[in-house]
Amino acid sequence: MDEREDQKPNESLTSLPNWSRRQFLVGSAGIAVAGMVALWARTPIVSAARGVFGSPVDTGLIHVYQEDYYFVPNYMTWQVGNKMTMRLHNMSTTRWHEMQIGRHVSHEKTVFGTLTADGFTEDFWAGVPVTFSNPYKIDNLVYNKAIPTFIGPKSEYKLTTGGAFSPTLKPGGHIDITFVVPDKPGIWQYGCFVQNAAHWRFGMRGTLNVIKA
Repeated sequence: MDEREDQKPNESLTSLPNWSRRQFLVGSAGIAVAGMVALWARTPIVSAARGVFGSPVDTGLIHVYQEDYYFVPNYMTWQVGNKMTMRLHNMSTTRWHEMQIGRHVSHEKTVFGTLTADGFTEDFWAGVPVTFSNPYKIDNLVYNKAIPTFIGPKSEYKLTTGGAFSPTLKPGGHIDITFVVPDKPGIWQYGCFVQNAAHWRFGMRGTLNVIKA
């Protein structure tokens, strides 16, 4: 008998899955598709998909992340009358970011032409009761025409006047905003207008769809 027939196969090799070439290609394609979906998360393709399948309604505690220069998520659906807490996180390690929600971006004429100004002309939060809590690394907070309640010392919120409702966070900062979704149905936008609206022009924006109960 050939001595090679007495040799046992390497167990570490036999324990590996015996993938066919087709299985490998299908699996690789699945990973590629997942990567492309993540890459295209800010394109009209996703908007079209939402138009067909809809978007889940956000409830309870939601997390909104500020990156350089985009929001995650960049699309939200809120329902009138729902009580919610939005926890805003600035994930950047180097840049300050804010979040305004409104309609009709303001513009101003400059020597370079007409450019985006400092926010929206219609503030979503006007007349809305909000509770602020859990402040950390706040650069400034403008509550404008909202009706605020503060948990903890006001000094921690770095209150400022002027402009639309906007918490501005330092790198690594966060804040909680608790509210009941007001009866203001329709499409709104949110964005960051820091650095003379440069962040907005770089694409730091999202869409908010407020639906009736």
